[in-house]
Amino acid sequence: MKKMTFAVLCALIVPAGAFAQGITIPDRIEKLAAKARESTNISLDGPLLQLAGMFLSSSDKDQKVAKDVISKLRGIYVRHLEFENDGEYSEADVDAIRSQLKSPPWTRVVDSREKNEHSQIFVRQDKGVFAGIVILSAEKRELSIVTIDGPIDLKQLSNLGGSFGIPSGLPTEPQRGGSAKDSAE
Repeated sequence: MKKMTFAVLCALIVPAGAFAQGITIPDRIEKLAAKARESTNISLDGPLLQLAGMFLSSSDKDQKVAKDVISKLRGIYVRHLEFENDGEYSEADVDAIRSQLKSPPWTRVVDSREKNEHSQIFVRQDKGVFAGIVILSAEKRELSIVTIDGPIDLKQLSNLGGSFGIPSGLPTEPQRGGSAKDSAE
């Protein structure tokens, strides 16, 4: 749940199926919303992102950083599903997203597994600049997908760590040495 809190806060602070540069939410994921006990679907793009940025103060250091991040983005998209019982979604459902996150242009920078939880963060580079990020968090009864489309300065984003509920220690560089196969896992 803490990863979902991070994902939603990212969407609100760093503030239909089409996501960042060719990433789409497969129908099988969208159909899971009907089975979910709770479902959140956030799509912020263009003017909505600019509107969100207007509510952030330029005089507050953290909000100024968030406002600058937002001003460069094309979209933020969040899908979060909470289920009543285990097994209401499958690994194949999540693989339908992962299969789109292949190298190049996507690189997996985080792959965290704990008991009954698997979280991954992928970044996309375009001409040496981070141009998108996808966060996947799969728990027994929760599934979260967050996509941020647009130029992202990960160092700037990591400066928000410890503020707005964003955890400290976000990665600022992609891991080196991962193969195309690794990026899709």
